[in-house]
Amino acid sequence: MTDIQKIETVVNLYCDAIHSQNETEFKQLWTGDAYNTEISGSKIFTGIDCIYKDFIGMLNQRYSEIKLINDGLDIHLITEDVAVAVFRYHTECMIRGTDETYGISGLETQVLKKVEDDWKIVHIQYAGKPI
Repeated sequence: MTDIQKIETVVNLYCDAIHSQNETEFKQLWTGDAYNTEISGSKIFTGIDCIYKDFIGMLNQRYSEIKLINDGLDIHLITEDVAVAVFRYHTECMIRGTDETYGISGLETQVLKKVEDDWKIVHIQYAGKPI
């Protein structure tokens, strides 16, 4: 598998992990070091435990179901061990307690680092708006 294909796989597994909210599957996609950050709206989550507990926890409190759908991915290899993945996305959500449908669309940027032969997420930033 090429580096581009491996990165695409990581992005798709991240989308799957947002839906499943499986802690092991989610955390294994990240480097697991102090540099891990996720920015969503005006909130920054630092460290893989915080990202999982607070970011995924926030999603779990708001939605009984969430699907993050990749609508088109561009991957840029910056060096042989650093890449940036940018994709358009939309979500399909069910609001907890009301079962109303809700969604946002926007752009997501992921910074990835090659660790041995695997690509891992270092940083994610979302930019989105309700649809």
